Amino acid sequence: MSENTYSSYLHLDTLLSAQDCATDADSELLFLTIHQAKELWFKLMIHELEGARRALYAGDELRAYKILSRVHQIQLVQIRTWDVLSTLSPTEFQVFRESVGRDGASGFQSIQNREIEFLLGEKRRIRSFDTGESVRQVDVIAMHKDPLVQERLTRRCAEPSIYDATLNLLAQRFPDAGIAPRPAQGRDYTDSMADDPRVFAVWKRIYDDQDAHMSLFQLGERLIDLEDAFRRWRFRHLTTVARVIGRSTGTGGSAGLRYLQQTAIEGMEDFLYPELWQVRNAIFEGQ
Repeated sequence: MSENTYSSYLHLDTLLSAQDCATDADSELLFLTIHQAKELWFKLMIHELEGARRALYAGDELRAYKILSRVHQIQLVQIRTWDVLSTLSPTEFQVFRESVGRDGASGFQSIQNREIEFLLGEKRRIRSFDTGESVRQVDVIAMHKDPLVQERLTRRCAEPSIYDATLNLLAQRFPDAGIAPRPAQGRDYTDSMADDPRVFAVWKRIYDDQDAHMSLFQLGERLIDLEDAFRRWRFRHLTTVARVIGRSTGTGGSAGLRYLQQTAIEGMEDFLYPELWQVRNAIFEGQ
């Protein structure tokens, strides 16, 4: 058995040999490293979100809160990576951009990022690309040609999200509220739930009497942290792309800035956890 060293434990030979630049451009390593690092963080986020979901179905909101706190910190790290990428000037990117987008490659194809969206509750399969001349509809699962990838994403989309697991917990804790419990097994969660006045009423009870429901109140605030960071991630993506490529077509021929603007706006209008945002309205409207 070979000696276990820092390098062998981390498989650094494999990890550090994965930055295979397609050009001699000095800045391509920056672009490549940041996106590979993002995928590593995505892998950890998926692992942690799955753990938080299990904790919620087990009725352990304190453990879920702890895990989601870690997920939120990862989100903040991910947001900061856009600041690093924004140091890439247009002329630097132009040198190797064609090699990045060869054969239509684009960050929009990130499988793990899509899984995270599904786990957070963003379940829309059909996305609209307004090119300025027409609107193109894209199925974010069918767009992948690999049947195994399609199966993986279809299965993930049908799984309960973090909020589904949270609502199941609320149904158990407030049996008089009329919230229909959504079991983890035997149900298709592909379609997100519409906002429910009964769920709003429960969150309002929790926020109105925080001392009696402190653990659930903290869980609600952590969910707000996740959605807020999810929005900020999209906004920083938008501003970084605008800084580097302006309004030109995105990498791989995507709609680029126009699509990113659209998703950023949608994030402010279509809530992942609507009842938690409605509670804020109610508090300041004196309801």
